[in-house]
Amino acid sequence: MSYLVLARKYRPQRFDDLVGQDHVARTLSNAIASGRVAHAFLFTGARGVGKTTTARLLARALNCEEGPTPEPCGRCFPCVEIAKGTDMDVLEIDGASNNSVDDVRRLQELIPFQPARDRYRIIIIDEVHMLSQGAFNALLKTLEEPPPHVKFIFATTEVHKVPITIRSRCQRYDFRLIPQRVIVERLKHILRMEGIDADEAALGLIAREAAGSMRDALTLMDQVVAFTEGKVRGEEVEQMLGIARRELLKNFARALIEGHPATVLHELEGVLRGGADLVHTTRSLADYLRDLVVLSLCGKNTHLVEMPSDEKDWAHEWVQTVEQLEIQRAFQGVAGLVDEVARSPVPRATLEMGLVRLASRPRLHSIAELIDRVKNWERRWITMGGNPESKEVSQLTTPLHAQFSNLQQGESNREQGEDGRWVESLARGEQHPPSQSPKEPSKSQSSTTRQGGRESKKQAATRSAGSKKDKGEGSRGQGSEDPPAPSPSEVEKWRTILKALESDHPAWAALFTHGVPLKVDPSELKIAFPEGSIYFEQARQPAPQRAIAQCAKAELGQVPQVVVVGRAHLVGRTVSQIEAEEEEERERIRREEALSHPASRAILEQFQVDPSTVEVRPYSEEGDNGT
Repeated sequence: MSYLVLARKYRPQRFDDLVGQDHVARTLSNAIASGRVAHAFLFTGARGVGKTTTARLLARALNCEEGPTPEPCGRCFPCVEIAKGTDMDVLEIDGASNNSVDDVRRLQELIPFQPARDRYRIIIIDEVHMLSQGAFNALLKTLEEPPPHVKFIFATTEVHKVPITIRSRCQRYDFRLIPQRVIVERLKHILRMEGIDADEAALGLIAREAAGSMRDALTLMDQVVAFTEGKVRGEEVEQMLGIARRELLKNFARALIEGHPATVLHELEGVLRGGADLVHTTRSLADYLRDLVVLSLCGKNTHLVEMPSDEKDWAHEWVQTVEQLEIQRAFQGVAGLVDEVARSPVPRATLEMGLVRLASRPRLHSIAELIDRVKNWERRWITMGGNPESKEVSQLTTPLHAQFSNLQQGESNREQGEDGRWVESLARGEQHPPSQSPKEPSKSQSSTTRQGGRESKKQAATRSAGSKKDKGEGSRGQGSEDPPAPSPSEVEKWRTILKALESDHPAWAALFTHGVPLKVDPSELKIAFPEGSIYFEQARQPAPQRAIAQCAKAELGQVPQVVVVGRAHLVGRTVSQIEAEEEEERERIRREEALSHPASRAILEQFQVDPSTVEVRPYSEEGDNGT
């Protein structure tokens, strides 16, 4: 006794039965009803979505004895024979095995003759992209102007391999992957007709494994029904197909995201003990993590996630308790493991170690959070009085200085590695930065070393007095008067120093353009910045001060002492302001010269245009936006 598989037994016999392709069914039905049927069609899409079935439905609709009609009767000889594939006027050709010029020539010999019985001679070529280039070329003229009684229907899964000359002669219909919920509803209908009991979990698993193909879903259903002997349950489907159980998969994903490596290994063991395939398990976990991200973004009522209702409720509630970025990181790692596990000679070890690495990852901190922590350290530094001899301040400021230095200058790999460890300690939430490296002496230590020994009490007192003086200069509220504005010669020396600094350290040169030079001589280079500004805080770091002191040596004859002070009100103009004013003056001169040109005056007079309303831009030979 022969058995007819479900995919053939329940093949759609009407356009209304064509699931998931409503746009194709509606267009073809309307074309047939209005008599606007093209002579050539190109059906494209993935496997098992209804291309060949639609070609047969179209052939039945055109050749039905009651037609052409969008609803063939299904009882006449053409309808019955076309459904069986035995109609002599409907030729179904396999493009893979009939792909030569000779095959196309033999086909063309049949085209001029009238159909033996039916209204149209319909030629269906499946997998048409397999035809050779010569076969396509031989078909061009016939395809463009066929006899009135001939219709062509091409089907392919790889439309990009079909020459554009063929595509332009056909009406193209793109068949979509069938949504999972539509596959589930169709399976319910078929199982109801077959008298087979199946639960929601089993149908969901089969539809998910079908990946948008109705034929694949029915083939899997045939296999599952034979395995379960009439009662289809989710656990049996998982066992038969080697799919990780949903409950285990849920626990698996939760342990991975919450960071429990030991639990991840135990859950993986439970999944594999049930006979699940390693690659399939990894892919299923990636799909599950994707669903969690979508639920966190779109809510539990979204149709973008196919889950049982109770599982969707739990997942939506749980994703609200974790950071979405952590789920995305887990998905990215698991997605990369799919290919690694498939190619690895030791797939289980590769999967285990990859998942342990993901579960052991440190928690991500946003850039804003890290910046807030750095600012907190800076505030503590200021609170301590800024005394460079304080051990606590030295431990606090050394990594901060190194961090700013690396961000602006880019020091050696060793120093960057040490700073990277400091940033990692902040990311891990440690309360204290690492202690000062012996290779990085503090500012007070380096100053003492340059003097050749320990500071004398007199030197210390002098430096302390200078520090207090600078503090007094930093605020006008303490009774100190602002010094006079810098002289033009000092400003020019300052600009020369900045130009030298720009060649080696452009970021620091841009920083110092926002300061006003109070004193520029071989002994001291004193720069004022707006008190409390980011420029003032960065200019106080040792690294930029050392760099500008070295650049000043060429202009001043020796390395000066660099002093950076903060002022509530700056007296004088910064280099940034001076350069902006100079650029405005150059722009004004260019404008006057352009508008005073005889040609410009003639045009303005001709069109009676007010010169003040004219926009003057530099001329560019590469574009058309110049004047």
